[in-house]
Amino acid sequence: MTQDLHRPENESLIEFPCYYNFKAMGKTSDNFINTCFDIANKYDKKVTRGQIKVKNSKGNKFISVTIPVYVTCLEQVHGIYADLKIHPEVLMTL
Repeated sequence: MTQDLHRPENESLIEFPCYYNFKAMGKTSDNFINTCFDIANKYDKKVTRGQIKVKNSKGNKFISVTIPVYVTCLEQVHGIYADLKIHPEVLMTL
């Protein structure tokens, strides 16, 4: 991976605070949606279920869940992705 020579390694290209869309994919179930909501809510108490966008796969076996979370630092972004990735119901994150 190449690094921008003018940007310190620990500096983000994201300007904080901001809304950041987290996307996770898993098997179709209400529990999966709840899991994603609970993880997002851990980092942003103002996240509502109405903000969640769900998209079914063509065969309806899988879903993608997109949740906008208000983040104030890069550590929050990394924390949410880490929590999503270690959860057994989450098959993939973007």
